[in-house]
Amino acid sequence: VRASLAMASRKVADFYARRAKELGYVARSAFKLLEMHEKFRVVKGSVLDLGSHPGAWLQVASRAMPPDAFALGVDLQETSLEGMRHVDATRVRVVRRDVFELDEHEIRAMRRDAGRPGDVFGTVLSDLAPRTTGSRVTDAARSYALAERAARLALGKKALDVLSDVSEDEVSAAEDDSEEDDSSGVLRVGGNLVVKLLEGPGGGRDDLSAVCKPHFESLRWFRPKATRGESTEVFLVARGRRQS
Repeated sequence: VRASLAMASRKVADFYARRAKELGYVARSAFKLLEMHEKFRVVKGSVLDLGSHPGAWLQVASRAMPPDAFALGVDLQETSLEGMRHVDATRVRVVRRDVFELDEHEIRAMRRDAGRPGDVFGTVLSDLAPRTTGSRVTDAARSYALAERAARLALGKKALDVLSDVSEDEVSAAEDDSEEDDSSGVLRVGGNLVVKLLEGPGGGRDDLSAVCKPHFESLRWFRPKATRGESTEVFLVARGRRQS
């Protein structure tokens, strides 16, 4: 049975890999975002794409976003847009950075450096994934840390307070006085958030839902058809950020 399931999973992956090549996408992951956008219209306005390498989601976002919108891709790996189909290089910029060393103020500065006015994005996408170890516990924990970081950049530090067991006084004492603490994130009111999570022991899905639910009109979990059968990945699709 396992051999049959593995073979079916490979066939699905091979199908989408072939289709990606035929249509000019750099990876089959493009079909995951294409499906989510078709179902939920997730791409809205300018786009911040976290974990953007090799660029497939930037390709999809470039085609889906309005003509005057801008896309910023962030990844640990270098990504070249030269010769990449479906991407208007005048409206897309990629930077090589670690999301754990990045804050909202730097993201806004990158936007200004690109000659794009405004401080916020209509869409924040996260296809961030850890280096897998084979341990479901370790992989799920690392994936959740990345997912939580994406939510924190999108919504601001205070969005994570829902997970805290300590009193407000203790939280206040532990925080510094930087401007970053007062930030409301880089996702605009009415905007959408899509975050990948590798499921496993530890409750990551429940925690991420708890962080995001108060801030959005609609929240659901979705597994695209292009996902490998053996993969534990699932995507949180959060639409319509509420006014805080």
